[in-house]
Order: sequence, then C-alpha cells, then structure tokens
Amino acid sequence: MIYEIANLKVEMNPKYERLMRQSVSYESSGAPVIRIAPDPNDESRVVMKRPSEEEREYICCSAAFCRKIVRHERFFLHASAVVYEGEAYLFSAPSGTGKSTHTAFWRELFPQSYILNDDKPVIWPEEERITVWGSPFAGKTNLQVNKGVPLKGICFLKQGNENQMQQVTEDHALALMLNNTFRPRSNEEMNLLLDMMEQVVSQVTIYEMSCTREREAAELSCRVMKGK
Repeated sequence: MIYEIANLKVEMNPKYERLMRQSVSYESSGAPVIRIAPDPNDESRVVMKRPSEEEREYICCSAAFCRKIVRHERFFLHASAVVYEGEAYLFSAPSGTGKSTHTAFWRELFPQSYILNDDKPVIWPEEERITVWGSPFAGKTNLQVNKGVPLKGICFLKQGNENQMQQVTEDHALALMLNNTFRPRSNEEMNLLLDMMEQVVSQVTIYEMSCTREREAAELSCRVMKGK
C-alpha cells in the first residue's frame, strides 16, 4: 500500500487495525521512495509491558519511518504540534511531562486551533521555509492531520512549581532537539540531521519553559510565542 506522508511516497503494509486506521487519510499512489516494515532491531524501542502485536507493529513502523526520513531531508521531533492562524507551534517534552495537556489548553484558549500531530510531527527544512507535517504516528491520543504548516516556534517543557519561559541559545536548542528525536545509526545520517537542525534553530525561535500542568502555563506560552 502506498501512502504520502510529509510529501514523501511511502510503501507500508499494515496488518492490524490501529496502523490501518491512522493511515487512511495518507493513502496515495505512485512509486515509493521509502519502504517501511517492522524491523527486529527496533524491538528494543518497544518499552510497553507485553504489547499486543498491533501495538508492536505500530511502534516498530513508527521507528522505521522516523529513521528513514533523515535521508530525505526531514526529521521528527517528539512533540505535540498545535496549529493556530496557519502556523505551527511545537511543544516537546519527555513522556508524562504534559505536552499534550499543554496543547489541549491552547485549544481551549483558541477554539479554532487544532492538533497537527500529538507525538511525532515531521519537520521539513525547505530552502525558503520550514514546515511541519502530520504523520500517522500520533501517540496515545491518535490526534493527527495530513497537512503541512509553516513552523513558527518550538518550546521545550519541563515540570516546575511556577511558570517561567525563556528563549535559548542555538547551541542549547540543538542539544534539546537531539534529546527528543531518534539519533541516526551512521555518521553520515547524523551529519544530515545536524545540518537540518542547525537550519531550524537559525530560522525559528526556540524556547525552554518550566511550567505547571495548569491553564496559566499555556496562557504564558501563547503570549510569548504568539504575542497575544
């Protein structure tokens, strides 16, 4: 089966309901540039206790996709991507920190906003702009849209007792991004990834935020990142 994900033709043949359902809106045709199948080497990425075969397929295909897109000038960030007024804002954090909760508050503040992808949005640094794309791999919530949107800003969240937010240096931004994506297995692919990330941090404002899991945290990030 051929899908188009982040403007790439992808061959993938899911056997189980979850991946089939998540991929419906990406169905396409044509010659694939990427072929995806569960890789036994990705079994170590399955951290769930006794995952079903359906979950195993979903996780391993996600890992294979995220790894292979680097050679096609794209990479994923472990983040929740919310779109407001035609621009994408990414909130990245370790699992359990509250990135999905944070973007849910954005949706409350701006009802016309929506989640582009709630776990693995794809970043594509093009020559003249940087876009973020939805993918079928959207974590526990399954929230995702098959669409590309210009990237406005990225914020890395960490839990705190009060809400504080600041812009970070390009070097610190690179370190934060590397900690929230798959690191390539080869030096060549690592150099490709670093080149893309350097382009992103040179064109997009990157923030770090210590925050609570309350609505006030989203209000602060809205004011700073959107200017509202």
